[in-house]
Amino acid sequence: MKTILAIVLVASQTTYYEAKVTTFGCTSIDAVSQLQKVRYDGRAFQAALMEKQIYGECVAILKGTLVQGSIEGTDDSILRVNREIDPPGYEAPLGDFETKAMDRKRGG
Repeated sequence: MKTILAIVLVASQTTYYEAKVTTFGCTSIDAVSQLQKVRYDGRAFQAALMEKQIYGECVAILKGTLVQGSIEGTDDSILRVNREIDPPGYEAPLGDFETKAMDRKRGG
């Protein structure tokens, strides 16, 4: 019983990440992959992201934005963001984020 409780406590801890660059989050890993493939081409990337935003598949995440996150179990290059705030959350490129320590005095 103690082992199960310890696992639940670890799993329930929230980690915060800060966007190092302006990035994006999508409803699927496939959509993230599609955007990553054209990211090197600024115009093509912006057009693809805008189209996915119009259809509700993706959102823009501005540089400096703080998100709740967890590394996706099926792909460790993907960060699942804001699952608890905006279920089911969004998939985003992990490399665009850095772990952010929260100041307990500010409620983090």
